[in-house]
Amino acid sequence: MLINKMDNNKKQSRVLVNVLGIPLLLSAIYFGGIYFQCLIFIAIIMSTFELNAMCLKKNIQIQLLPIFLFYIYLFLTHLFESISVSIEILIFWSLLILSFEVFRKKVKPIENIAISILGMVWIGLFMNSIVSIRYIDTGWDISGGMYTLLMFLSVWICDSAAFIFGSKFGKTKILPNISPNKTWVGAVSGAISVFIFTIIVAFFIFFPNHGLDYYFPILTALILTLIFGVIGQIGDFVESMIKRQFGVKDSGTSLKGHGGFLDRMDSLMLAAPSFYLFLKYSLRDIIG
Repeated sequence: MLINKMDNNKKQSRVLVNVLGIPLLLSAIYFGGIYFQCLIFIAIIMSTFELNAMCLKKNIQIQLLPIFLFYIYLFLTHLFESISVSIEILIFWSLLILSFEVFRKKVKPIENIAISILGMVWIGLFMNSIVSIRYIDTGWDISGGMYTLLMFLSVWICDSAAFIFGSKFGKTKILPNISPNKTWVGAVSGAISVFIFTIIVAFFIFFPNHGLDYYFPILTALILTLIFGVIGQIGDFVESMIKRQFGVKDSGTSLKGHGGFLDRMDSLMLAAPSFYLFLKYSLRDIIG
């Protein structure tokens, strides 16, 4: 009875988060601007606190102050054209973290430095790509909002298909030592579902006037499948690998019934920067 009650509470919490969270996210994508930017940076900050909490279990103390200063800088890059993220900035912040650690006199300085820089890049820089995609302005009907919605929908479709088909038909595990529930059937089903979705988008939204030229719609769908259906799932494994290292099942409990923010954003944390690079270089003559 107690177990059933706990399961029911978890399901109710999951439904409540979906009812509140999905409209909030969709409205943020629609309106964009500072509204969407603040929402993503809240996720960045919460994800960093979750990483810090996991680290403390192993007596690893990451440098929150330099990391949050870096996040403030990232936030400002979207508001002022005069500042941007460059290799020089990343070098500067890495030097800052290395220098700070010398004076902290902690037990595990190498781990502190490594995970501080990992968090800065994996959480901050990579999730910041989501905001960069939303701010893309091509001057066409298809712009940042559409690309952002495409990204979220593709990742959700991949995760849902992988879970449904993997749980029903999956037997052979991919990496049981990292993520024991992930199967080849689930992974392939997720990728195929993304391809079906993105090829429909490519034919009817990206290239509606393709005529008999099927090359660009199919190539676009294949690239998007690689990004959302393959790299996105690798992002899931990356987060599972980190959780396994720290001996936790969920990254946190902030999102009742869904685990933590890292658990919800894991696929996007590799898919978003990959998608941003694809858009940047495929649209470089338009967006600069």
